[in-house]
Amino acid sequence: MFTILNFFYKSILFFWRGGWKIISPNLNPLKNAPMYVKYFFTIFLGLGWSLAFSLYTAQFFIIGLNMFAHLAVISAAFVTWITFKGISRRYPGTYPLMRDPTGSPKCYEMTDNERLAASQQADLIMKQKQ
Repeated sequence: MFTILNFFYKSILFFWRGGWKIISPNLNPLKNAPMYVKYFFTIFLGLGWSLAFSLYTAQFFIIGLNMFAHLAVISAAFVTWITFKGISRRYPGTYPLMRDPTGSPKCYEMTDNERLAASQQADLIMKQKQ
């Protein structure tokens, strides 16, 4: 009994880990393509798979809803990713100025003049990146 459960556990793990390599556009063969190509082909494949499963299960009345749902979910994921990427580029952290290499804040150990100089330096860095 244990060997059967172990087999099912290992096969589920194998398909779970392998599935992410197929789905993620950063791991599959689309990883070197431009963003708009990744987006288009991810939508295209999602719509194709929703059509295939709808035809397989003979649910002809919800094919359009299923395709629209795939389009909405994949679009939301790409919009979220693009937003996070843009925000991290626009507002980089001031890690070296106000933190120790361990990550703890060093503003508590700084004098008022050092803190003022560090914040002015951070302002200059932010203005240069804009």
